[in-house]
Amino acid sequence: MSIFQGLTSSFKAEVLLGVHDFRATGGDTFMIALYDSTADLNANTTAYTTTGEVTGANYTAGGITLTNLGVTTGSTSATSGVGFTSFSPVVFANVTVVARGALIYNTTPSATDANNTVLVNPAVCVLDFGADKTATASDLTITFPTNTADDAIIRIA
Repeated sequence: MSIFQGLTSSFKAEVLLGVHDFRATGGDTFMIALYDSTADLNANTTAYTTTGEVTGANYTAGGITLTNLGVTTGSTSATSGVGFTSFSPVVFANVTVVARGALIYNTTPSATDANNTVLVNPAVCVLDFGADKTATASDLTITFPTNTADDAIIRIA
């Protein structure tokens, strides 16, 4: 199996349909779930799945809620056409897991997809950690890139 790094194809279409609301206050709720090396997460991943999700002490299926930093646009001539958002670091506290990657997904989508299908936990992006990350009765912290037009985890140019 494999884990792809990037925004999912379904997310790109759903942004144009107004499905995802990234406002820091009053926006949708986004979560991050951890996956092991058996997971098959790629650009075609459309929603949260338990297949390949890690299990272990103090890890709850579905992961944990992210704190969204809100939507911003670039402020220089080089970045003025970039819209972006990121999340605060998250800590999976006192867990025992082996994680190869993660899935960010939306638990409160505000619309249906292009086929008028009600969306349930639609995928936003897949993260590949590059190698297994092991936590044994310890904290596993995910720190997102700086919330700038050049670095934010979600950027649309």
